[in-house]
Amino acid sequence: MDLKSCFRGLLAAALGLVVAGSLLAQETAPDPDIAPGDETEQLEIPQLEDIAPPEDIAPPEDIAPLEDIPAGEPGMRAEIGAWLDALAEGFMTTDQVPGAIAAVVAGEEVILRGYGSVDLDAGTQAGPDDVRFEIGSISKLFTWLAVMMLVEEGELDLRADVRGYLIEAEVPGAETLSMAQLMSHRPGYEDSYAIFNPEIGELPRPQALAESAPDQVMPRGAVTAYSNWGVALAGQVVEDIAGIPFEDFLQSRILEPLGMNATTYSEASARDDQPPLSRSYRVQGGVAHPAFRIEIGSFGPAGSMASTAADMARFLRFLMGDGELDGERLLQPGTMAQMRTRLFNDRPEGADMAHGFQARPMFGTIVYGHAGGLNEFLSNLAFIPELQLGIFISQNGGARMSLPFLGPDLILGHLAAEAGLEAPDPQAVPDAAERAQVAEGRYISNRRAFSGPAQFLAALEGFSVIALPDGAILAPAPLLGTMLRYDPVAPDIWQDARGQRLLLIRDEAGQALRIADGTGTNSHERVTPSTDPMLLAGALGGGALFSLTMLLGLLWRRGPRGGSLRGMIAALTGLAGAVSVWAMLGAGVAMAMAAANLGSEFMFDQPQPTVETFFAISHGVVVMAALVLLSLGLAWRAPGWGLLRRLHYTLFALALAALAMMLLNWGLAFAGPL
Repeated sequence: MDLKSCFRGLLAAALGLVVAGSLLAQETAPDPDIAPGDETEQLEIPQLEDIAPPEDIAPPEDIAPLEDIPAGEPGMRAEIGAWLDALAEGFMTTDQVPGAIAAVVAGEEVILRGYGSVDLDAGTQAGPDDVRFEIGSISKLFTWLAVMMLVEEGELDLRADVRGYLIEAEVPGAETLSMAQLMSHRPGYEDSYAIFNPEIGELPRPQALAESAPDQVMPRGAVTAYSNWGVALAGQVVEDIAGIPFEDFLQSRILEPLGMNATTYSEASARDDQPPLSRSYRVQGGVAHPAFRIEIGSFGPAGSMASTAADMARFLRFLMGDGELDGERLLQPGTMAQMRTRLFNDRPEGADMAHGFQARPMFGTIVYGHAGGLNEFLSNLAFIPELQLGIFISQNGGARMSLPFLGPDLILGHLAAEAGLEAPDPQAVPDAAERAQVAEGRYISNRRAFSGPAQFLAALEGFSVIALPDGAILAPAPLLGTMLRYDPVAPDIWQDARGQRLLLIRDEAGQALRIADGTGTNSHERVTPSTDPMLLAGALGGGALFSLTMLLGLLWRRGPRGGSLRGMIAALTGLAGAVSVWAMLGAGVAMAMAAANLGSEFMFDQPQPTVETFFAISHGVVVMAALVLLSLGLAWRAPGWGLLRRLHYTLFALALAALAMMLLNWGLAFAGPL
């Protein structure tokens, strides 16, 4: 749920508007023939017995038995603790993290830590069991656990249409929607930012779901595109089947049996005898500012929970077990094993979802887990069940997210190697260079709004792939803020030095359709003319350039100097159009500066004056574009206008029209509120 990268990108995008045209000229346009959702068919859900592990993953019998794993030895416990402490110290210093909590489970050993501060003003130190951190989307794992409990009881069929279980809530889209598709983040929905609107979150869940309902923009089951709204809908299914509020089900049937007494569904449900919630911070310019907080209310099944390191260690022990913890059984062993399989197995060698878990092929095995972020808290939970190794880390703010998102993989990778796991040798790919050329191009995330002003956020997070002569590719590593080299390890699969994989998905003609990234929660579609941010950037650059030349011409001629009434009308119309473009650019810079200054508050505390000003002026740009086009006839019939002036005015009108089309296409004009 974290939107921090959007805000940072917004500033860079706005400051680069004037030179965007030149940037466009430096790009090589990818094949625009494939539109999102084209050439795809709804996938059938395989039965559990049909699901096979990837061929390059070692079978369980090849892995050291639990009692032989060094992580269970006292010396290794101290060593793991030292690694964790060193990582925390390094990352918290470089990323300016105020406070963090962590839990490592290695066999029977449990290591708990608290680092830094949970209240900078009071000087309160973080502890592993005396303070709660918001865990964001890790909350989803509890929702999926509730779902599987109902499946095991025969109350819910993962493959049935969820409409049959809902009492009041409605399902967008005409196609059948199954719980399997929701668990796999394949319901086909666009992203819905309305779930972060506190006023909507205060409504009863059926009404809140209706007010924030996204459009179905992709075929069910075909595309992985993370959906918070879909998980909230799943929570409503649990509530309607169980006949009790979702939060009561969570408390009485999951948290209490697991002994997670400090964990809360939401801050509103916290009891006096539970640990307090840590304060969270937005770190900017080396200064930690108290975070702007929101409550997502009825959308809580997607990410409202808070917990301690000690409680999350218990949850890890349960997730890595056979459905029982300390004598309390929530699921049968077979159901627990089923949760670690994929409901869609169309890319077994790449990352995907497994009954709600992120499932990432790494270190010669599968790493399961989930990450989350809300209110500047950033958290990650990852585990390898066959090794009984799991890690949970959460931080309460920071300039970057290295500790929770890089730390767990660093520790798990080392411990996996200690246990005898090895990443398989890469397959020989004789045509690797040709495959890299097919993958090269620009992509856009499928986790985005497809309508309204929010769709512009996707333009700020482009995903570009560059082919290298040896068959490797360069692609973004968002957590590191740079491009990384990915080497071919199998046909259409590339892997970086950390073990993260990118997988190319082709259409029926063999052309690049989308890229599945290493998170398992998302995919990126090949851009088309309507989804290519560079066309928007080019239109902004062109509009700015010709508007500037219009204003310079005004100065050179010392006024409009139309030469006639028709010429004066055309000149004044062009002047107004040029001024509107530069006014919009100025408003964009002001909006970006406000976003950088306010952080998440900029997105969640709407309406923002700078946003309203930007959209009001962008409306004016579209209107002026139409008027300038209409005035072309006057310009060409105006006495005293030379050929060069008329041609320049025509080019200006066309540039302004192209800019208006892009503003309308990206929802930046006449598209409703943010």
